Amino acid sequence: MRLINWHSVIRVPFVFLLACLLIACSDYRKARSAYEAGEYTKALHIFEQLSNAGDSQAQYDLSQMYLQGIGTNKNLEKGWVWMNRAANGGNVQAMLELAVRYQKSPSLENSEQMAFMWFQKAAMAGSAAGQYNLAHLYEDGNQTPVDLVQAYVWMVLSHNSGNPMAASEAKQLKAKLSPAELDKADVMISKLKKALP
Repeated sequence: MRLINWHSVIRVPFVFLLACLLIACSDYRKARSAYEAGEYTKALHIFEQLSNAGDSQAQYDLSQMYLQGIGTNKNLEKGWVWMNRAANGGNVQAMLELAVRYQKSPSLENSEQMAFMWFQKAAMAGSAAGQYNLAHLYEDGNQTPVDLVQAYVWMVLSHNSGNPMAASEAKQLKAKLSPAELDKADVMISKLKKALP
């Protein structure tokens, strides 16, 4: 009976996956270099290929090119499609941009809910900016009912994620909470720290 060497069975797909990632990174660098050199049509073409293959950073860059009409005619519909794909693919820049665009466009359908959702997704992806904005949504009660405990939790997490502005605002929010609310917030912070990247 012949034994299977599992190391070699696993190694081949891993090497193939690594090679694909390196090629994709190389293509992305080519696209960025073309863009920075003003070769927008070339950059657009490479970004389109990478976007169709599922590269969320290329999808975000492609969305910007369509939204601003760089290297192509301005096409808001395509720009939004690629921005949404990038955000749904985990691109935090796209999540934040969608949140801000919805927040600043109250005429869009479900704009308040969409802004809240995208800030929340960015916050859960570990974005200090997403956490900071989510804290303000809970504090101000514009897109969600006022919840100072949640506001404090997300402001603390934003500070922990590297946002220096959040420290003083967290302190101000903390002063508004009762001891029971602070205990609840501490439990939430502990759980979220484990869940965040």
